[in-house]
Formats: sequence, structure tokens, C-alpha cells
Amino acid sequence: MIRVRIAPSPTGFAHIGTAYTALFNYAFARHNKGTFVIRVEDTDVKRNVKGAEEAIFGGLEWLGLDWDESVVTGGKHGPYRQSEKLDVYRNKAKELVKKGWAKKEEGAIRFNGGLYEKKINKWITWKDLIRGEISFHTNQLTDFVILKSDGYPTYNFAVVIDDLDMEVTHVIRGEEHIPNTPRQIALYKVFGQTHPEFAHHVTLRGADRRKLSKRRDPVDLRIYREQGYLPEALLNFLCLLGWSHPQEKEIFSLAEFVKLFDLKRMRKAGPVFDVKKLDWMNGEYIRKTQNSKLKTQIYDFYDGEYDKEAIEKVLPLVQTRMNKLSEFGTMANFFFKELKIDKKLFEKDYKMYLKSALEVLEHVKPFNLDAVSKELMRAVKENKYKTGDFFMSLRLAIAGSRFTPPINESMVILGKNEVIKRLKEVLD
Repeated sequence: MIRVRIAPSPTGFAHIGTAYTALFNYAFARHNKGTFVIRVEDTDVKRNVKGAEEAIFGGLEWLGLDWDESVVTGGKHGPYRQSEKLDVYRNKAKELVKKGWAKKEEGAIRFNGGLYEKKINKWITWKDLIRGEISFHTNQLTDFVILKSDGYPTYNFAVVIDDLDMEVTHVIRGEEHIPNTPRQIALYKVFGQTHPEFAHHVTLRGADRRKLSKRRDPVDLRIYREQGYLPEALLNFLCLLGWSHPQEKEIFSLAEFVKLFDLKRMRKAGPVFDVKKLDWMNGEYIRKTQNSKLKTQIYDFYDGEYDKEAIEKVLPLVQTRMNKLSEFGTMANFFFKELKIDKKLFEKDYKMYLKSALEVLEHVKPFNLDAVSKELMRAVKENKYKTGDFFMSLRLAIAGSRFTPPINESMVILGKNEVIKRLKEVLD
């Protein structure tokens, strides 16, 4: 049975790169009816950050990438942790010393790379499921540390022991791990075990083509959640950075991705994390989301700041203009809150326009879209106003911004009394 894993370190926030790798492991496991496990690699004690585990789990749950129970502790929030099996690593390291494949040196234990080259092979070769055959000469192994002097295992040693214990069949991870693979294969060999299949996907890169960096780039998964990206849109975007749809579709669901997933369609060239493309894709998802669902998403995003019924009324005016949930407040805040209008935004003739609008709107009956639109346009034509200047002044007075939903529709939703009140306040 196929078993895959992701192995994040709790050294900070939930990284977008972790989600990216998790997505491909999840899809491979679900497509093949296998198991997807999380392992927390927490042996770098000095770098571990309190709350990091919860951030990683929370990020994956938000994206809908559910994992299977851990083989060790069981339960969704009880993943396998390296720190729980230090004795196992130490015993395994001693086993290699006994067999001559490792040696003690200054309190640490090192793998005997020279012996491996002499006794087993000068070349380490594997067939990568994404990149094809890859070979390394064993002189690159060197005598690398497998157990540090503090008794903690190094990454390359621990990962082999863990994957053996967890019966991992396929290791799907970023291309930055390719140089680690020969050392790991050598360890499998001296333990007399068959190594799992390896598949190294491309690494996410910024616009400058450099690998995404914590210092330079927005890689914290929380940023995308807090800015109002939908999880399904972010997943769709990540899919296309590392994989190509057989029908070249750009918009598709996670279920469709799982159904069609094949490592043969994984990209080999470094993808660029284009935020503009993500914004477009997120907007597409917002536009096709049912109003009832989107209403709830907006309500939750703003922690109940806006009334659900009011959101439902306003939504048809802004849904086609939004690319992120965070833009709802920018576009629609004037429906919910009294505004302090900055009169510096107006052109010099604004009072003339607003007085005409006020006179018309006070007498409009019924106060519906057809009547409001008809009477305002009549005032424009009779007074020979510039249509754009007239409606921009009205927009600024009602909404306090040049960028709003259609102003006539907005006034109808606000209601006659509120519109009259706002116009009078600006004219005072």
C-alpha cells in the first residue's frame, strides 16, 4: 500500500512551501487510495518555536488537506514526532558502528563514506519519478555526521530511520533535497533495506527567479488567509505551479486534481509565484461562488463586523469587482458605517452637482433603480452637466471614494433617507 508523508519542522510559521509539498503528497495518496501522514521533525531543538506545530496543522486544515492518523500516536492532532524516539536513533547509530559502517569521533558518530565507496559502489543512482535517472559519485558522501555529540540525529540519518519505521513507499519533496538523497540511499543500503521511490518537484520561485525566501517574500500561509484568499483558489494556483492539467484547464477543483494526478505531469522548470495571477484566480473563484456561501465567508472573514442580511444585499454590487475577501470592506464599507467625507477630493463645482441631485432625489417616488437613474439623468441633461463629473461628485458624497460599486444601485440599497442625509451633510 502506498504511504507518503510530509515532514515539516516546527521552527516558525506555516510556510507556503509546506502547503505546496503537502498538496502533491495528498493528491498522490488519495489518487492511489494510499495513506498521507504528517511527521514533525523537531530534533533541531534550538530552532523550535512555540505554537509552530499548531500553525502548520491549522494551515493544512484551512486548505482542506486532511491527513491520516499517525502510525505512532494516532489521532489527527497527535502526529509522529522525532523527539519521541531519540533512543531509536542512538541504537541504530550504534548498530552501524558495530558493523563498521560508522565511527565515533569527538562525541559524535560519523558514517564511513570511504568504506562504502570501497565495499559497495562508486556510484549511487536512482530513477527519480519526476526527473528520471540521477547519479552521484560516492566521493561526495564524505564521512558525514549521523548522530551529533548531544545525542540528537542529523536530518539525513533521522529521515531514513523514520521512513523505514513508517513504511513510507514514496518520498515526494522539493528539488533542494536532491543532494541529500545519495547519503540517504547509502544508509538504506548499509541497513540492508530497499529505499523508497523518490520524486523531487520544482521549488517555488519569486519574480526574480530566486527560491522563495522568508526574508524577502510573503511565504507565511497566514498572510494569504488574512488577505482574503479562498483556500480552494490558493490550492488551484499551487497545483498549476508544479503540475499541468491534461486539458490545459486553469480552473479546477481539488477533487478533479486528485482524480487526474500523475507524477509524469509534474513540471521540471522552476515556477514563478505570480501574485497577480493568484489575484485573478481568486477573483474567478469569488465570482463563481454561490451567494449564500460567499456571504458566510465574508461574514466569517470580518468576524461578524457586518450583518449577514446586509452583506447579502450588497454582494451583487461588489462580487464581480472583488479579487479578495479583504476588498469587500474597501468597496462596501460605506453601506455599513457613517463616513467622514474629505471635501478635498471634490472638484470645484461639486456643490452645484450635489444640490441638483438632492433636489431630484428628495422627490423621487418610488425610490427604486429605474426612477433614480431616470431622474438623475434628466437633471444632467437639463443642466448640461458633464455626466462623469456629476456622478463622481455624487459617488464621493455618498461613498467617500472614487472607487465604488455602481452608485445608483448603491443609493437604492442605502435607502432614500440615508442618501438625503449624506448629501445634506456634505453640503453643510
